[in-house]
Amino acid sequence: MAKKREIDFPDCWEELFPTEWMYLLKLHFKLQMKQNVTLRDVKCEWCRFVLSNRGINKKDNIDYFVLIDNLADTLTWMYQESEDGKEITMNFETTKNLLPEWKYLKGPLSHGSDLTFGEFRSAVQMMNSYNETKDVFFLQALCGILYRKPGMKIGKSDFDGLYREQFLQTRINFYADRAKIIPVQIMWGIYVWFSYFCWYLLNGTFIIDGNELCFSSVFSRNKKEDDGQPKEQSLGMNGVLFSVAESGVFGNFDETDNTLLLKVMMKLLSDKMQADEILRKI
Repeated sequence: MAKKREIDFPDCWEELFPTEWMYLLKLHFKLQMKQNVTLRDVKCEWCRFVLSNRGINKKDNIDYFVLIDNLADTLTWMYQESEDGKEITMNFETTKNLLPEWKYLKGPLSHGSDLTFGEFRSAVQMMNSYNETKDVFFLQALCGILYRKPGMKIGKSDFDGLYREQFLQTRINFYADRAKIIPVQIMWGIYVWFSYFCWYLLNGTFIIDGNELCFSSVFSRNKKEDDGQPKEQSLGMNGVLFSVAESGVFGNFDETDNTLLLKVMMKLLSDKMQADEILRKI
């Protein structure tokens, strides 16, 4: 009698393996290019890949294909489709980095925990420029900023906290050139993750040292454009840099840029809470 095998099938973004995320990006690219591929095709083929990737090999029997069809029905969290089926949007919602590395390049840790303020600020600028111009250079620069060579001291007793080589703003053109090795669908996946991380920084809750922190009060409410879309530039990272650097709490401008993003955000939140408390007492 054949042995039964149980596997965990993903029911949210956090449960995807890197290979499964990359394969989904490949399928999504075909879907967007309208290469005679439907959303149902994407879901079924991705389910087949996940089953194979997790140890369930292809079988030429009806039960196997019924299983794939049933699993595809569970992927309602993955995509949003308009009523007429003409607009299909990926509902990407996680700050976990599903692509920790690409070849010899290492990406940010999940939840942006190793992002410095400077690299985040530069990445936001590249993302905004790409959104405005659709110039592939800015997309490559965004990916090159986030994905750099591993730090030299990872795993060593004198580890300096750098999981990736130190970010230098003067090397953005170099980073963009190095990112040319990344396929377009993978670059889009990096863009999607970073875009969601920016949204989450403004709206979500982080758990830091056991404390739940929300930074939404630090940012002014996003102003709406005529089309109702929020402006990414409302993050105001340059203004934050000047404000924090002038306080000297992390040092000068360069030292502030080299400080972890979440450390800077915690400082801003603390200042905001203190200011609000003073106003309440007036």
